[in-house]
Order: sequence, then structure tokens, then C-alpha cells
Amino acid sequence: MGPTKVVSKDHALFDAKNGKLIKDGLATRKQQEDYAAHHYISLPVVDNRGRTWLLNGNPVYCLHGSRYETVDDEVVHLTRCSVCGGMAINSDEPTVERDVIRCTQCGNEFESRLEMMES
Repeated sequence: MGPTKVVSKDHALFDAKNGKLIKDGLATRKQQEDYAAHHYISLPVVDNRGRTWLLNGNPVYCLHGSRYETVDDEVVHLTRCSVCGGMAINSDEPTVERDVIRCTQCGNEFESRLEMMES
């Protein structure tokens, strides 16, 4: 059991599963992040422009630094794009030579093995 996954609406944080109000009066993302840092909750991942990562219409959460999950606790294999901070997924066209990852927002392509070695 991990932290409570929340969503932000109208300057408030709500439980992502049941919609129950967690905390209101948090007008900025910084205030929400500060609150999350001191409580056992997880905010959705956002890109460099502040747009929430969505997979099949649902927010994505980062747990333990590199593990990404959906609201339903399903582990998904995603990577942060080094260009825009967006959600990058494995390309649908697997090749023997390389494992290509493509950003869903900016279209940047990179190799997963190279990305792992750089981080």
C-alpha cells in the first residue's frame, strides 16, 4: 500500500479514487508539493509546463523516484522526456537493434539503454 494518490481541482486536493477532500486552500503547485512532502500523499506527475501526465485519460503518479503507477495501482513502464519533461513510452515498432522510446508530447525519440546509462 503506497501513499494516497490525489488530484488537484479548484485549489484543493482530492483523493483520486473516491473524490474525498484531502486539503483545500492550496492555490499553487508549489503549495501542493509542500503539503505532499509533509503528508503521505502523491501528486500526479507533470511536465515542464505543468501539464499532468495522462495515460488513457487517468493521471500517472511517480512512486519511489522511478516507478510510475496509475490511479488503480497498475505499474506502467514510462520515462520522463529529457527535452520537455513529458511522458515517454516505448515505441510500438520494436526493433532488434534498439529499444526506442518516444515522448507523447514533443515527439522526441531516444533509446532506453542510453537513457539508463546517463542517469
